[in-house]
Amino acid sequence: MKHLMLLMTLIGFVSCNDLDGTFTAKQDLVFKTKKSIISSKYVSVKVPAGNYKAEFDFTSFDNLKIDLSGIDKKIKIKLPDDLDINDRNDEFYIQGADVRQKYDFEGRIHTDYSRSETRRETESCSYTRYETRCRQVCHVNNRGRQICRSECSQFPVTHYGYRRIEYYYSTRVTNMSLNVLEPSTSENVGSFTGRDSSTNRVVTWETPCR
Repeated sequence: MKHLMLLMTLIGFVSCNDLDGTFTAKQDLVFKTKKSIISSKYVSVKVPAGNYKAEFDFTSFDNLKIDLSGIDKKIKIKLPDDLDINDRNDEFYIQGADVRQKYDFEGRIHTDYSRSETRRETESCSYTRYETRCRQVCHVNNRGRQICRSECSQFPVTHYGYRRIEYYYSTRVTNMSLNVLEPSTSENVGSFTGRDSSTNRVVTWETPCR
């Protein structure tokens, strides 16, 4: 078993770092959170027994924010700095005393990666090219004669066309389960299950836009 979190590493997210799911409090629970961002004082957050829509948001490399529906105050936990978890398949455990909480936490993280078949097709595209544009500028001199000259500048011009492209879709699905435990008895007093997924197009070959 390993300690929880560096959960940006744990989750392994590139552009997303939160898990949406459900939190179940099997009894009335009390968590601690900082009074404010700049304060060093902690206040209690009461979570009555029940089911809640939940978002576990990893706001930085060492901070976890828990948002429970119907609970006004968000629970913010400062995570240890020396944690390392394999987001593909790993278990974790952390003592509440290490993160100023009265409960211990244990859970599991699992991530599946998959890819679609390779596709090749023609798609619309655009590109920008700088082109020279000139205009005639005229003025009347002190002898009453009109003097004209050309002024030229480079302007960006967008062109539209088509290109051939080859690509596939890469999909990541991360699931995490987390149990809240009474330290003295290891009784499960709360649990969270959540997931996050993302799909990205990966281009392996393309022709110039023309």
